Amino acid sequence: MDKLSHLILHAVEQGKWKGIKAGKHGPDITHLMFADDLLLFGEASERQMKCVTDTLEIFCDMSGQEVIIEKTSIIFSRNVERSMRSRLLHIPGYKETNSFGNYLGVPLTGRVPKRADFQYMLDQVSAKLTAWKANHLSFAGRVTLAKSVIEAVPIYPMMSTKIPKSCLADIQRMQRQFIWGDTDQKKRFHAIGWDTITTPKWQGGLGLRNLEVMNKACLLKLNWKLQSGCEDLWCKVINGKYAASTSKVTDSSLRKTLIELEPLLQQHSVWQVGDGSVIDAWSDKWIDGDLRLDQHMTIPSHLHGLKVRDIVDGNGYWNWSLLASWMPEEYQLKIAAIHPPRQENGRDIRVGVGGNSSDFSVASMYSNLCGYQSKDENTVWSRIWKIKCPERIRSFMWMAMHNRLLTNSLKKETTIHVLRDCPKAVEVWTQVIPAQSRGPFFMGELHHWCNLNIRISFECRWHGDWHALWVTTCHSLWSWRNKELFDDDFTRPYSPLQAIMRKVEYYENSSMLAGVMNPKQQTIAMISWRSPSEGFIKLNTDGACKLDRSAGCGGVL
Repeated sequence: MDKLSHLILHAVEQGKWKGIKAGKHGPDITHLMFADDLLLFGEASERQMKCVTDTLEIFCDMSGQEVIIEKTSIIFSRNVERSMRSRLLHIPGYKETNSFGNYLGVPLTGRVPKRADFQYMLDQVSAKLTAWKANHLSFAGRVTLAKSVIEAVPIYPMMSTKIPKSCLADIQRMQRQFIWGDTDQKKRFHAIGWDTITTPKWQGGLGLRNLEVMNKACLLKLNWKLQSGCEDLWCKVINGKYAASTSKVTDSSLRKTLIELEPLLQQHSVWQVGDGSVIDAWSDKWIDGDLRLDQHMTIPSHLHGLKVRDIVDGNGYWNWSLLASWMPEEYQLKIAAIHPPRQENGRDIRVGVGGNSSDFSVASMYSNLCGYQSKDENTVWSRIWKIKCPERIRSFMWMAMHNRLLTNSLKKETTIHVLRDCPKAVEVWTQVIPAQSRGPFFMGELHHWCNLNIRISFECRWHGDWHALWVTTCHSLWSWRNKELFDDDFTRPYSPLQAIMRKVEYYENSSMLAGVMNPKQQTIAMISWRSPSEGFIKLNTDGACKLDRSAGCGGVL
């Protein structure tokens, strides 16, 4: 295919092949290739069609390949007359089409995407759900599949297309039904709301994503590239075709979507000063994290439109004679804390809020759009998911902490009664907890009790991991209770504590043999120095230690 590309470029150099120009300042496009798929672009004229067919014939003679006429089609622009279309189609014998269909999972329609264009996604999700037998999977298993497989289906189209809301809503509806075990014959109880499920695990959710917000985060990556000077071909096409910063009726659907999302990009990104040639001094965020000067003061009309480099004097320092007469001192101090722009610093860099990398992170943008703060590994919810036990037990405790376990309301049964206060539960716990520790253990309502057992380790008659023992005991008590009610052949273990301890040991041993490791993901957070409030002084300190036990620290006052 590289040889074909060379032949096309040679025809362009000779003036025989005339590609399509993307706007007044855009590039000329003659061909796009991916693997063995090929898109050719040219002027709608008989001479141009003859050049295209001749070039393909030369390539076929050289390579031994053939053009499959049945799989080749032509799309004409709207201003090509019907008579010309007929003549051009007659030359190679190709068929005319209004759409190229789906390419790499994305519909190539040339118009605003419709729900019908993404029906294939709904069919794909439905086929996967039909293949999985929800009744044979645990709740944890269904959540894992819903998150890792179903969510992945629309991600690729999301990266370049605004998918209709109704389509994404249907996918999430199928997710909900699968997670809770709904079937065509029976709708089951949805114990916890979808808004909770789609929050991060460390905030009490299950970490599934809101697909509509995820679509925005993916599209904002395109906006980011456009404004970061990316040299990709599609960026050159967009910038060359659409010079204005506002959208028109005739603009493409992608262009309109990017303009619509522009305020979100401004809201959730800041600038690092380089040479100061790109950053608007008043309307962009480049001071003290996310401060925009025009939102805090009135900018003199004769200074509108200045870039950051324009408020520097001839010696490379901030031009205080330009700013001091009208800018409050508070904001002058904020500017003074920033190094003035210099050519050797390189271009200005846009940085996502919450990170110090100039590379766009869809995950970080999604968190920002949802309003999630920086991840806290020390919450009770975070600790639940780190307990060394099977995922189904962690999921069970998540449900219990939300107080959403199904109980017998006719007998005024509660979650804390089943897990701790029931006589059969008390019998097991008294075998685990020594007499001197039973007082605090058996006190408090459900939320207090769960927090207590997750944050501390009770002294008990087993020297293993207390948290693993505690959650496994809770799950066993719940499981035994249900089996007694619904399985006439079930009897509780003769030695409940021994049975529970064996479960804990089995998981620990299997984890060691399999080398199970959950690497901790690092979250990069952007930090900046801020001057102390009036009347205060600030001491900044830092310290470090090495494996040889040497350490050091320092501070700046």
